[in-house]
Amino acid sequence: MKKEYGYYLINLDRAKERLKLMTKEFEKNNIEFNRIPAIDYKEININSYSIKNLYDRDLVPGEIGCYLSHLKTLKIFLNSSEEFAIILEDDAILEQNFDEVIYKTINSYNELDNSNKWDILKLKNGKRRNIKIKNIDDKYFIGACGTSIPITTIGAIWTRSAAKKFLNKVGYNTPIIRRPIDCELQHPWEYDLLIYNLLPSVIKTAEFETQIQIDKSLRKSNFIKQISYEVKRIIPKYSYLIKRHGLKKFYISFIAKKTEKVL
Repeated sequence: MKKEYGYYLINLDRAKERLKLMTKEFEKNNIEFNRIPAIDYKEININSYSIKNLYDRDLVPGEIGCYLSHLKTLKIFLNSSEEFAIILEDDAILEQNFDEVIYKTINSYNELDNSNKWDILKLKNGKRRNIKIKNIDDKYFIGACGTSIPITTIGAIWTRSAAKKFLNKVGYNTPIIRRPIDCELQHPWEYDLLIYNLLPSVIKTAEFETQIQIDKSLRKSNFIKQISYEVKRIIPKYSYLIKRHGLKKFYISFIAKKTEKVL
């Protein structure tokens, strides 16, 4: 199979140290990448988007910039001839055999049943239980993590179909932002997206100060809103997993907890 995928790095122009790190990470894997200048929240055009907040607190400017940067990257991807995009944020430490694992994973895509052909494959996972979908090799496998999709957007593989569906839903020209993008992707049923994880994680997070918002008080959820936010998600997220995998597998993995947690 020829390489039908490309690497996209989201990086702020002012984040020079992060770019140095990522250049080294790509070089150690002999990876060529496309640097996408991130949209700086300090320079956002407020007329380029709208807010319809469904989150449990106000969105901070850095989250808006991050969201718009991912949309920008998806548009650039769709203007390419590639079938898959590996989209990375600029604080990712890559496994030594990262590209080899990515190649195997994409190469196995057409071996999946249609019901398991993922739209987005996340590359970093918190320690969660999962439903195993397919082995990639002796170490790595594709799994459905639960009971909520891992929150980070540090690294993921997107299909062209996923990029189109997501952009069509949020709005191509003037997007409507409802939540931070990592939280948005925890609601795949709203976008008709199938989101799985490559396990164990092939990415670790580098130790950089956050660029989203240094003042943690501005990112603190309102307790009542947080409870309401999570309660509204319970039935849809459980239904999403049960519909995809059946009640038995859901019960074994996430209720009886008979599967091991995987990083």
